[in-house]
Amino acid sequence: MEKNISFPKGFMWGSTFSSYQIEKMNKKTNWDIWQEKGHIKDGTGLDVLNNINKNLFNEILKLSKEMGYNSLSFSLEWAKIVPEMGFVNYKKLESYKNFILNLKKEGIEPILILNYYTLPVWFEEKGSFGKEENFKFFLEYVELLLKNIGNIVDYYITFFEPGKFIKKTFEDKSFPSYSKYNEKKETFINNIYNLHKQIYVMIKKENRYSKISLTKNIAYEEIEYRKNNILKYMDFFSISYDGDDNFSEGKPIQKDDIGKNINPDEILKNLLKLKIHDKPILILSTGIADENDIYRSIFLIKVLTNIYEALKKNIKVFGFHHKTLFDLFEWENGFSAKYGLYEYDYENIKIHIRSSGKIFSNIINNNGIPSYLEKYTQ
Repeated sequence: MEKNISFPKGFMWGSTFSSYQIEKMNKKTNWDIWQEKGHIKDGTGLDVLNNINKNLFNEILKLSKEMGYNSLSFSLEWAKIVPEMGFVNYKKLESYKNFILNLKKEGIEPILILNYYTLPVWFEEKGSFGKEENFKFFLEYVELLLKNIGNIVDYYITFFEPGKFIKKTFEDKSFPSYSKYNEKKETFINNIYNLHKQIYVMIKKENRYSKISLTKNIAYEEIEYRKNNILKYMDFFSISYDGDDNFSEGKPIQKDDIGKNINPDEILKNLLKLKIHDKPILILSTGIADENDIYRSIFLIKVLTNIYEALKKNIKVFGFHHKTLFDLFEWENGFSAKYGLYEYDYENIKIHIRSSGKIFSNIINNNGIPSYLEKYTQ
């Protein structure tokens, strides 16, 4: 085993989150309605945040500095910026802009996710991404963002995990359902890819130096770019991994708290698939639901060791973002899935770092895996 596992200078360390996960409901987002209808498995919801007076964006900034992050990937909430068709909440947009400016002041690179699962109710009622005539609404939203914050953001993710989004919506029915519409799931995913191409061109017109991608969750979507003809519309690849519901190859390393099979070797397997394209790769939102923090450290170390192995094979991985910085609302699993490096007690409004958080911070500050942790790389 080689010693001194280190990462390239400027390697991007951070975490991924959706603004929806840390803000109070405004009853204008489709996930707000979904929660009210009782679709969250553990019965929890974002109403937990009603008793919290803290601004969780400030909390994220503070904890990111504590961890030593130099980047963050996150979405803004479309339904809070455009709660009604034709109406823009510029005050809310300004607050998001201030968050991004504060990140920049602290040397933390913002990676902006344009769509992370959630949709305004008015957009969903029109048929969402299932209808081409609705493209204009999302394009107008992206144009609004570019005009207001395009000069302070260089990295963009157009759609976050569209394969997972489609599967959870149409097959599992655990995401807000579009069953009242006649469009097939294939129409939705093809429309999302077509929108990605249009947005790519739009952003490049605004700033040709911008770096643009689309994030694929390797457990839900094949790592294939040619069949959708989006290869030339990707400045870098972005992949994520938070476990498999159906694991078929070999024995899984273990299960997480919500029953998913977790195998850190899946990362390396998919990085090797991408080598042929010779593009930079950013790994986003990769983590394990582990409330007692028993397995997270070893999972992290093994994932990062696999990234190191990929780098040795000249695969251009330039960053890793953990899922998540602290415990968040985790969609259909509510607050029962604990992915955080920090444990957040929302009832008593207390937060403390888990052992895995300390270890990850140590790795970040060393820009590599310290020798005392190398025994866990096997």
